[in-house]
Amino acid sequence: MSFGINQYRSARVQTASPVGVLVQLYDGAIRFMREACKHMDESDIANKGVKLSKAHRIVTELQATLDKDKAPELCDQLDSLYDFVLHQITEANIKNDPTMIDPAINVLATLRGAWGEIAETQP
Repeated sequence: MSFGINQYRSARVQTASPVGVLVQLYDGAIRFMREACKHMDESDIANKGVKLSKAHRIVTELQATLDKDKAPELCDQLDSLYDFVLHQITEANIKNDPTMIDPAINVLATLRGAWGEIAETQP
């Protein structure tokens, strides 16, 4: 990847609001899961693993940064959803089954949509 693209991406994250960063994380996880499905269809096991690992790390980070002191009920619900997504990623990787990724993508896409709407209302 070129130096200019890396600088652009870094600047985009550094200037985004916290909600904007959250939306970018969802976008990244969804993109990596879709790419992993493509690699599964192509029997490209190595790249499938790389993409699922990246998605797994993003979701793990989202889960680890939940602030249960501020919104315990919401965080408990998000924690359960993230557990589901992580389980689906792991099972899809083990079974090499791209259909197991679809429910995980749907969960993250729904959350991304909700946070995206919030991001649009912020200055």
